[in-house]
Amino acid sequence: MDYRYYDRLRQRRLKPGECIFTEGDRGDYAYIIDQGSVEIFTTLEDQLYVLSVLEPGAIFGELALVDGRTRSASARALTDTLLTLVTREQVDERIQSADPILRMLLFVVLGYLRMESTHFRRRNSPNFSIGLRERTDLLPRISQAVDLIRMESELQSAIRDGELKLVYQPILHLASNTVVGFEALTRWYSPSRGLVPPSIFMPLAECTSLIIPVGEWVVKTAFEAMRQMEQVTGNTPFISLNIANRQIEEPGLTDYLVNQAQCYGIPRQRIKLEILERTLMDSQLAPRWMEECRQLGFPLTLDDFGTGYSSLGYLNQYQFDTLKLDKSFVQELEDNASSRSICKAIIDLSHALGMTVVAEGIEQATQGELLADMGCSYGQGYFYAKPLSLGQAIEFLQEHQPSPHGVS
Repeated sequence: MDYRYYDRLRQRRLKPGECIFTEGDRGDYAYIIDQGSVEIFTTLEDQLYVLSVLEPGAIFGELALVDGRTRSASARALTDTLLTLVTREQVDERIQSADPILRMLLFVVLGYLRMESTHFRRRNSPNFSIGLRERTDLLPRISQAVDLIRMESELQSAIRDGELKLVYQPILHLASNTVVGFEALTRWYSPSRGLVPPSIFMPLAECTSLIIPVGEWVVKTAFEAMRQMEQVTGNTPFISLNIANRQIEEPGLTDYLVNQAQCYGIPRQRIKLEILERTLMDSQLAPRWMEECRQLGFPLTLDDFGTGYSSLGYLNQYQFDTLKLDKSFVQELEDNASSRSICKAIIDLSHALGMTVVAEGIEQATQGELLADMGCSYGQGYFYAKPLSLGQAIEFLQEHQPSPHGVS
């Protein structure tokens, strides 16, 4: 895949009166107004008709970008103006991944808008306006969509400018309280937004091709961290990497993992690849990808077990090395007998199928003790440690080192 359009934050500055595009031009970009104001107009028989004046936060030029036809109007800056550019690739990605019925409805709406433009020319009326812009009930949704597009551009810049950081949450052997591995988690420290929650930017990355460069950065950063851990402590804990549906569907992921593991000297069996239950539902390529990983020696982990619809079917159909017990069960262990019974049943079933179990979201000592008594070998959560910087992770590993013949 060509990622050149992710290389920089696309913006354009204009002076008053400067043309942005002309009616009849090919539409290669849509635009978001960051500063200034823009006039949308058309010309009939040498007479100029203003269709609308747009202020910061508005998006325009999207019609030609989506349906591939030429511009139906012209645009120019009224004041000193700063625009964020929306590329054709960004729009095409979303259209292609949309539900087929939704795509059909989108193009029907676009057809109506084109018809309105044609009717205006026939009426030769200066009172024409684009109907959707008058729908005030849509403004919150439009504002949210514009912010997501702007955030996507900022995330492109974040990858380039080093705003992403990797943190490491320890995974411990419950019986011995020793570290066996770390889960690598991505954080984004934005200069303008502050700490952006992963629940916001990771879904954005996953619904676009941005997850590919983000994922490659995570792999290299995590493998370098593993190498430093081994150099400082003499111990090589495993690293657990979250793999998104979009990454599985991108050719070359396993080749990249093999290449980077060899480059950094990381044994493949120490690289655990986590996928969610919903990935098995959403991706037709997941089964083949999983088999390829197994043949290459990468252990597989099923994350958020018990939150999907066909968990037992997945365990029967696919071969996982590790199962992660979802925190929703763990947090109710002490007060809910049903949760205890479910946890015990999942742990026993996993062992019968040859899988280890990692309990997520352990926040109290009693939860860890109950899980250990049930036969759960491993756990992670705020009771042991929050996600740590690399330096903190190395210190934590030194304080909780397994014996030379410890667990893995």
